[in-house]
Amino acid sequence: MWFDFARQERFPTQYPPNETAVTVDVLEAGFIAAFIILVIAFFISIPTSLIKQTTARYVRITLMMLIGLFLLLGNFGQEWEVGHIRSRTPYKAGSGAEINASIGVKIGLRSVNVTLKATEIPAILQHEKIDYNERFEWTWDQGRFGFGPFAGHLQQEFRAAQYRGLPTPILWVVDYFVIDGEGFRFGRFYRTAGWYCHVALWCAFACWLLSLILFRSVILYGAYCIGICGLLQLLANLLWLVIRNPNPLLIPFEDATIKTTFGASYWLTFSSGIICLVVATAVILIDSKFNTYLYTFFGVDPLNSYDEVVYLTKNEELQLRQKKSTNDMPLVEMTPSSTQMQEEEDAEYVPYYVKRKTTAFAPPVIRSNKPKHLMNMH
Repeated sequence: MWFDFARQERFPTQYPPNETAVTVDVLEAGFIAAFIILVIAFFISIPTSLIKQTTARYVRITLMMLIGLFLLLGNFGQEWEVGHIRSRTPYKAGSGAEINASIGVKIGLRSVNVTLKATEIPAILQHEKIDYNERFEWTWDQGRFGFGPFAGHLQQEFRAAQYRGLPTPILWVVDYFVIDGEGFRFGRFYRTAGWYCHVALWCAFACWLLSLILFRSVILYGAYCIGICGLLQLLANLLWLVIRNPNPLLIPFEDATIKTTFGASYWLTFSSGIICLVVATAVILIDSKFNTYLYTFFGVDPLNSYDEVVYLTKNEELQLRQKKSTNDMPLVEMTPSSTQMQEEEDAEYVPYYVKRKTTAFAPPVIRSNKPKHLMNMH
């Protein structure tokens, strides 16, 4: 038949695997793509008759989504510390060839990433593509000493990389994280720092989610939550700075030495923490002075922030509204007469709502003078 053309062996054509280096972090790209899709979707809804309300909604939603994106990128990002050099180095064990290569190290909360890309390939390796991007993950437990089934996950991945025959520069870099003895405990310190940082960032993420809910009900409490979110992110930066390792990580090669510095994920978390604190401070200050405009911006009913009620009679309301200033001390009758008590019991009470954490500037209302339908309420 026609599909038997050029098939002498009578089985499907098989091709060797086309192995390529990793070019992008799929998880980070997914977070960014989801953010862009949502932003574009909200942007399409702006052209309406209520342009001011829609624009205000778009600004606050975009800002809160941006904070959430920074939280996820900081938590799962691979660039808390980075280092990069160019050097001449041996290629592989069992091969006498040397290459001029670019070597990079990226340390995250859960793994270390090593890249190797040749800038000049010798004639003996002309048919080989030297472009590696290898990630070595660790778990939160240390594991037993060695490379056996009960050893740490990083140690097991290192031994598997040796069996696969990865290039010598990659194994040389990872070896600094695998060794756990005497002064070489870089892997242990980075793993411990990653553990505490990821706990702080997940707590910050929970506060961020809670702030999204509270910003739709009580804006002031939402500001407190977003402020705590910022403090937790700054705490993660501090924990990484203090715990990561007492000695600087230096990995020597023939022409240069890898020295790590704080990377994009570290500074992204720091920037997000500062933004959260600025937003929280601004909301708290505006709420104390211009709360009506603030609630209008967030599209929330201002009565949501009023949770106390004071009952006043018509006479007490008139006394409250009087603004006469005098130096005379008013005389207050200590024990009201039965006639006055009867008149106050028959009086009509008007409820006045008091905002949270405010003081009611009104005459005191005796419990016996409360409306009868409120006497049994506690």
